[in-house]
Amino acid sequence: MRDFWDIRFRRAGRSDDIDPAAYSRDGYLIHQGRLSGISYGCKTSRETGCGWIACFNFLRFMNRPEPPQEVARRMERMLLWGGRIGSHPLAVWWYLHRRGFRFRAAFTRRGAERALERTRGRSAGVIAYWHGKGAHFATFIREEEKPGNDGEAVKEGTDETDRQTVRFLNAVYGIENHQLAMREFFRKHVKFPLAIVLVAKPQREAVFQA
Repeated sequence: MRDFWDIRFRRAGRSDDIDPAAYSRDGYLIHQGRLSGISYGCKTSRETGCGWIACFNFLRFMNRPEPPQEVARRMERMLLWGGRIGSHPLAVWWYLHRRGFRFRAAFTRRGAERALERTRGRSAGVIAYWHGKGAHFATFIREEEKPGNDGEAVKEGTDETDRQTVRFLNAVYGIENHQLAMREFFRKHVKFPLAIVLVAKPQREAVFQA
């Protein structure tokens, strides 16, 4: 079956090369535009790789890191129509669910704020949304304490509480420390009133299920 899959997506220039400039200083993938060297289905990750990138970043923050190429290849098996429209939201949820993670789901800005409010301390999640030119996935992470501004952080708007302020990864390509409240993210970046927001519940023990 794996051989069939490899043949199905075989094309000239297929590779797994990742430009080091795609990474943040702390090891997250934050610049999808520099991922033309890693294929994803019949396209490149630069075009449609935001789903597997979101999974990679989420797992890294949750101390369950997997090699980016491995995440891409496993997610690739769940692509529809050869990956012409990227990852399906259910595939992103299923990939993380199979690794033992459970989520609070929301579909509106207020729902996302409530999910963050209910989730205490260190947490992470994934948002799927329409940004005006297409659909996109991004990871958001929150440390125990609000990280300080090192001079290069990007803050948009004024956060209402520390619990609502998160760091978004790969939402805007190349921004190292993109911090803002969920309310501000919806106002500035979500161009359709509905989105899919998954906020991880506290984990006692996340166990991978093959």
